Amino acid sequence: MSSEDEEILTDKSLADVKKTSEDSVTGAEENASAEQESSEENSSRMNAAKAFFRAMYAGDDINAGQYGMNVETVKSPGAQGTCSGCANLSLHVDQLEAKYSEMEGLYKRMAADFENYRKRVEREREELLSLGVQKGVEAILPALDDLDRAKGSFTDNSELAHVIESMKLIADRFVKGLEQLGVKPLNPVGQPFDPRLHEPVQQVSVLHLPEGAVAHDLRRGYTMGEKVIRPALVNVVSNSNDESQASEEDGEETKVASDSENP
Repeated sequence: MSSEDEEILTDKSLADVKKTSEDSVTGAEENASAEQESSEENSSRMNAAKAFFRAMYAGDDINAGQYGMNVETVKSPGAQGTCSGCANLSLHVDQLEAKYSEMEGLYKRMAADFENYRKRVEREREELLSLGVQKGVEAILPALDDLDRAKGSFTDNSELAHVIESMKLIADRFVKGLEQLGVKPLNPVGQPFDPRLHEPVQQVSVLHLPEGAVAHDLRRGYTMGEKVIRPALVNVVSNSNDESQASEEDGEETKVASDSENP
């Protein structure tokens, strides 16, 4: 090979190297430019998405196309091109609707059952009240029968003792009829005053009864079990005034005796 050929090859190699180097630089610049454009595009999309969601949360009437966003239209189930998950969502909605219908039916049945229960309880309450009144009337009917017989047998010539004895027997029959219903009379005379059972009228002085005891039963009281139906009207013993008056009288007598002894 001559020196001219060597020079031609050398120049050609240098040209190839230079071209390769220029192509590499151009490719790098193109890649850098593409990467920059991709980064700018991603940044622009991110900013558009942020603006879209801010407008959506603010409640504005928005259009995704205004923000450069491509939102696929969700088609109805069964149509061509149905979005992914729409079938499952439709199935879930159907299940919820069926459950709602079931719960609504259950609520209506419960409401109807409660209304029937309320009416039944009200009817039973009225029946029990009527039965209680009937029992009370049946308990006092024998005493009323005795009273009717006594009224028919008494005349203007009837002895007073006989009339009084008949009235006592009729009163005892009434008391027995009340006891059959669980109603018992109070016998407060001589008992300590109890504000739960007795209603005081006045204070009286009775020397043979202790202080605070019941002296007189002005109106009989009654109880049913542990419940007081009507308290008894009573007079309560209070001997404090008599004792103070007696002590004053004793003091005056002692003073008179002392004056008589020492004129």
